[in-house]
Amino acid sequence: MRITRLLPALAFLAGLASPAFAMDDQETFWRVDALVEKRISWIAPATEWAASAWIGEDRNKLRLANTGIVGDNGHIDNEGGTKGIDSRFFYSRLVSDFWDAKVGVQFTVFDEGVTRSGFLAGVEGLAPFGVHVDLVAGVSQTGVVSARLEASYDALLSQKLIATPYFEAMFASKDDPAIQLGSGLARFELGLRLRYEITKEVAPYIGVAFEQFTGNTAGFVAASGEPTSLVRALVGLKVWF
Repeated sequence: MRITRLLPALAFLAGLASPAFAMDDQETFWRVDALVEKRISWIAPATEWAASAWIGEDRNKLRLANTGIVGDNGHIDNEGGTKGIDSRFFYSRLVSDFWDAKVGVQFTVFDEGVTRSGFLAGVEGLAPFGVHVDLVAGVSQTGVVSARLEASYDALLSQKLIATPYFEAMFASKDDPAIQLGSGLARFELGLRLRYEITKEVAPYIGVAFEQFTGNTAGFVAASGEPTSLVRALVGLKVWF
């Protein structure tokens, strides 16, 4: 009788020891994504890259990102003060299904050794219909408040062929002439990348991009002798592990 009475208690304790109840065991994961692409144009050909990495568990992550664009003349392409060679460090936290909030710092090197640093905050995640959205606002040491929006969508044409339309835009609160950045909507880009996944981790791609500088940024870019709008063919490689 005594053993029979103990069985329910033993079953309950065994349940607490199972993975479903082991709430303090958060497994750590990590991932690295990178792409490099040739942006082909007879006016302003360039090479661009983007790399990002994160480590953490489902709720909390540390994120690193580095992006850059260099013209065929070997100079950093400021892209109207919206790109350069940019490094970011974030702490992010899951705030709802499919959405992370993040805060961090940024350091960017522009042509001729001009640098900008600042604080960032934003959100990243999946909007309805599977659209990936990354919205980040920041303030630099020069007092410029900026906001950058990036959105993309993976459309599966087959198990290996994927079309990715994307959109980028950047806004600034005031002019920063040293990096060719103007107030208001500074630049936007629309593009499409078509990739073929040799494996899930390795995918070459081709594409096309249209970019437009606007407002005061367009004035700064034109004054430097650069075009204010461009259509460029894209050839690149995307990898992750």
